[in-house]
Amino acid sequence: MKRTGIILLLVVLAMTGMAIGQEYWEYPATISSSGSGTAGAEPDVASVVFGVNITRSDPGEAVNDAAQLVEAAMAAARAEGVAGADMQTTTYVWDDYDYEYTGEMEYAVNHYVRADIRDISSVGDVLAAVVYAGANSINGVSFYVEDTASLYEEARNRASENAREKAEQLADNFGVTLGEITSISEWTNYYPASGMAYDNYGGGLGYYAESPPVTPGAYSLTVEVSVTYEIIQ
Repeated sequence: MKRTGIILLLVVLAMTGMAIGQEYWEYPATISSSGSGTAGAEPDVASVVFGVNITRSDPGEAVNDAAQLVEAAMAAARAEGVAGADMQTTTYVWDDYDYEYTGEMEYAVNHYVRADIRDISSVGDVLAAVVYAGANSINGVSFYVEDTASLYEEARNRASENAREKAEQLADNFGVTLGEITSISEWTNYYPASGMAYDNYGGGLGYYAESPPVTPGAYSLTVEVSVTYEIIQ
């Protein structure tokens, strides 16, 4: 019992010493608010994904035919003003199918290319040209703004003002005054306008070779800003 009492006394003294030497940080009262700002513009670039889906009984024939059709479609796009540097392969899939009940084998190739069209008015003509040349699938058409720096700046300014106004309203509602800013953060959401996909439009046989109507719509992006102020009591 004597030893236990001594140990207990030492623990109490140690805890007392810690409490005397410890400094407590008092966190200031704050108000946090968030704001959003959106900026938009007319798209100046269209992105089109076109290609071929073919099936042949001979693997070499499948590969060669797909290559020839895609090359012809790309040449047609270049003839409509699409730069070679603005086209790149996005998908290349080779597969074989074994039909157990018939003993037949088929070989499929899916080859897709994305083309960036910088003359929006020519999108329909490009679609018609690549289909007439051999593409049997248009996998998607989308529109965007190439240089978004000014849009981000405009949206950021609107978001900052929106966050500031909300903080001022909160301070007024609760009868306090805003002090120094303690933190600021930002994140971005963007919503590119998209055209409809022209799936299986044509097929290299000249069907529907007229230029399809394509509407760019609008391109917009949104910036979110969060800000925290100290409260002056």
